[in-house]
Amino acid sequence: MRMRSFVKFFLVLAALTAGTFSLPAQIRLTDWGRQRERRFNRQPVKEKWDVRINVAASPIHAANMFVDGLGWSYEIVGDYMVDDFRTDMMSRLYSDYYGPTRTLGAIGIGVDYAVSNWFSASLDFAAASFWRSRYSAVNDSQVGSDSGTAFYLLPRAKFMYMNRRKVRLYGSFGIGAVLYGGFDTLNYRVMDSDGVHFVNNSFRACAQFSPIGVEFGRKFFGFAEIGAGTLYVGMQAGIGYKF
Repeated sequence: MRMRSFVKFFLVLAALTAGTFSLPAQIRLTDWGRQRERRFNRQPVKEKWDVRINVAASPIHAANMFVDGLGWSYEIVGDYMVDDFRTDMMSRLYSDYYGPTRTLGAIGIGVDYAVSNWFSASLDFAAASFWRSRYSAVNDSQVGSDSGTAFYLLPRAKFMYMNRRKVRLYGSFGIGAVLYGGFDTLNYRVMDSDGVHFVNNSFRACAQFSPIGVEFGRKFFGFAEIGAGTLYVGMQAGIGYKF
């Protein structure tokens, strides 16, 4: 009887001891798990809106439109459209010429609304200015200058590849419209059997694809992205605020 009582007492004591030592271990394990969860879980941003200010690389498409555009005049001859400047080679040879086209790139603002943790709807507005000097072919002196501005309105779909509190990776695609102001080369005339028609191609569709972008920061954040399209080819970067 005494032996059995002693064994029971020992087992109860061992159980109490194990429970006493396991409790701190459980607490430490729980704390470690919480720390790991805070460190490695996504912790998506809770704010729904953000506003951005950004600067993009030179809009190559707009620069080409500013220089070349569709500034020739055409005439319908039979079933063909022929450049009617073909008989005026001498005047073109001695006409004014232009220096290099310059631009500061596209400067814009944008607004994002987080529909879910992985998708946002965005709206960007941007503008890019271009200018060049005009020189005389006779004595190479500057006789004037040309300038133009492209205005972009671009709704975008933004997809989050990774959505953590301090770092977010995304890609986006957008289709919108662009208005070219002062791009004289986009105004031209067409002559057909009904007479002369003047055409203005200053208002056009535009698109932008940015496969990789990164945001870093919480409410105040910076971002950079690479892409190609009407707005820019290369990189766009800026700052923003979430609320």
